[in-house]
Amino acid sequence: MLARTLAFAAGIYCLLQFSTMPSFWVVLILPLFFVLNRFFAVFRLILFFCLGFSWALLRIGADVSHSLDPDLENRVVQLTGTVSSLPVIYDDHVQFLFDVKDVVDSHKQHFTSPEVIRLNWYKTRMIPAPGESWILSAKLKRPYSFMNPGGFDYETWMMRQGIKATGYIKESEANQRLGVSNGYFMQSLRYKLSKNIKQSIDKPLLGLVLALSLGDRSQLDPDQWQVLTHTGTNHLIAISGLHLGLIAGLIYFLARTLWRQFHFATQFIPAPIIASIFAFVGALFYAALAGFSLPTQRALIMIAVFLIGLLWSRRLLVSNVVCFAVVLILLLDPFSILAADFWLSFTAVMLILYITRYRISNQSPLRRWIQLQCLLSLALSPFLIFWFKQFPLYSVFANLFAIPIIGFIVVPLILLAMILLLPFPRVAESIYGLVDKISHLHWTYLEFLQQQNNAIIPIAVSNRGSLIIAIIGIVILLMPKGLPGRWVGGMLLLPLLFPIRASLKPGEFEFSLLDVGQGLSAVIKTRENTLVYDAGARFSERFNIGDAVTTPYLRDKSITQISMLMISHGDNDHIGGANRLIEQFKIDRILTSVPEKLSISSAERCYAGQQWNWDGVEFEVLHPPLESNFTGNNASCVLKVSSAQGSVLLTGDIERQAEKSLINNMREQIKADILLAPHHGSKTSSSNEFIAKTAPDHAVISAGYRNRFGFPKQDIMSRYEAHGVETLVTYMTGEISMKFSTAGLIIEQFRSKNRRFWHH
Repeated sequence: MLARTLAFAAGIYCLLQFSTMPSFWVVLILPLFFVLNRFFAVFRLILFFCLGFSWALLRIGADVSHSLDPDLENRVVQLTGTVSSLPVIYDDHVQFLFDVKDVVDSHKQHFTSPEVIRLNWYKTRMIPAPGESWILSAKLKRPYSFMNPGGFDYETWMMRQGIKATGYIKESEANQRLGVSNGYFMQSLRYKLSKNIKQSIDKPLLGLVLALSLGDRSQLDPDQWQVLTHTGTNHLIAISGLHLGLIAGLIYFLARTLWRQFHFATQFIPAPIIASIFAFVGALFYAALAGFSLPTQRALIMIAVFLIGLLWSRRLLVSNVVCFAVVLILLLDPFSILAADFWLSFTAVMLILYITRYRISNQSPLRRWIQLQCLLSLALSPFLIFWFKQFPLYSVFANLFAIPIIGFIVVPLILLAMILLLPFPRVAESIYGLVDKISHLHWTYLEFLQQQNNAIIPIAVSNRGSLIIAIIGIVILLMPKGLPGRWVGGMLLLPLLFPIRASLKPGEFEFSLLDVGQGLSAVIKTRENTLVYDAGARFSERFNIGDAVTTPYLRDKSITQISMLMISHGDNDHIGGANRLIEQFKIDRILTSVPEKLSISSAERCYAGQQWNWDGVEFEVLHPPLESNFTGNNASCVLKVSSAQGSVLLTGDIERQAEKSLINNMREQIKADILLAPHHGSKTSSSNEFIAKTAPDHAVISAGYRNRFGFPKQDIMSRYEAHGVETLVTYMTGEISMKFSTAGLIIEQFRSKNRRFWHH
């Protein structure tokens, strides 16, 4: 059954690698393989592969077809529907999911739309509650994500969540609450419990309680997330298989023990049956409190399959039970196969079963627990490194205590307090006080581990091949003791831990313009040095481009040290992520036109005439002059990078005044093969004379999808075209990589290369 399950999963995974949706007529090939399978057993695996491919095509094809009509984007429409999630309250806005019943434009024309939309309501005192029906005026757009090496694929995540559009609410007299719908009882209960919890306890305990009881992680501070991530315990804050499994196991044990005390009752209903029923109901209740998120849905299915297998009169192989759970989950949600937690959860289950049976079956309970954590951390490390590009070094020590404390003490106490919160609030508050004391001691230990040197080790994985080789190595290492040559398994981990990358030759360099939305961040790499030019925007305490895009990109390229950070000027969309880069990387030198705006005193002011050479590549600052009155955009640091292979001119947000100064003072130096278009393609920049004097072959523009400024302006695009300059815009191309090598200029567009059929 394992081989057929893998073939079925491989078929689904294969479909999800297509850049365009295959024709539905492909499904018609299935009857042929059914016939061939009847006469030739060799076609059995091919049949299951085709079944997986065809099911995913039908299931996902229907989802993709219900996307937002592009004609509705950026238009004010009137939505009628119901709030379907807990509202997430930020400093300046409220965010929630909205089940749409009707969409009407300003001409009273009705449109079909996705069933679920995520809305933001800015600068409002209104907090829409789950189950409330509303009429709302809003602007909508399709989900759009930055596309960069090492970055988070937001579009895929939104598709997996079933969210096909996002938008924000416009202030209007038409916005009104219609009433309360009866079909959202559980979400309304979650909201009521959330309000009561917020009134009963404060941060930092509040974030932990809401995360572990209702699956609401919005109240966790960035510092808390950092501690959890650096100690490898962030998986304990997401309600998933571990939590539901522990709760189900605890209820099963208690129910079976208590039921056995009533001997007459066991004659009618055996203890295992009643225990299984109570265990599933308990897990179902917990999953409902967590909002039936995708991880809890998968965990619930897996628990149900295991309990059925436990009660089955025949003896079943555990591997068959796991395979059945995998197939059932993929039937319900084919997109699960792209989720890291899908692979981690099933792999962890199989590893725990294998390790406890074949490696540590004869040990004492304490020794078994310690060895299980050590072996499990080793076995899961390839997956953690592959998906998260880092490995928490002290995760074994953290999880040895965190799993039993969170799973067996904190979570049961939190759930008990939540059950008692409405009828007996004072008792619940006393329980929360006990949880606070336990959590404080536990958190102190985690902070101690997080503060150690090399608490988290960044490791960039080159390809899937190294992951597969590492998995084979882990399998060899975990084979029963006494097997000769197990050390070979350790050797197979080396390609994953120390990826080999093609290095640049002297005189070669690579220019990468990252896709950061409406902002700018670029990276220039020579053989031994790295320059980061601007760091994108900072949107809030929780989200900035430095963390979301630039750092993952550098990690993906195995860059651990920045030779120079150059911040062109002080606008948020250029400087916003800089301080996070300063915190996370060793930076040899910082140049900027606004050193006073950075968190480090060693930042130097940039000025025309600064020059240096790295690995045969020349760098020269062309603007602003040392003594000048330029301010704001026109004070942007302008950098020329050149070698025998070609040149790039990075211009920040300069406008016509600065362009004219460059034409007058740097007429020869501003000529370049590649021009980073000034000010995102605004009408205040890219004058005809400047384009003519720089004479680029290509112009690259960093701009956000449907940004509020309308950049790049069509007049500017036409102007570059009139000069024979080919233009590339990041919201269309994703990250743009340009390698200046002895073989010539090599240009790659990350979105085009990595696009899937649900992407823009």
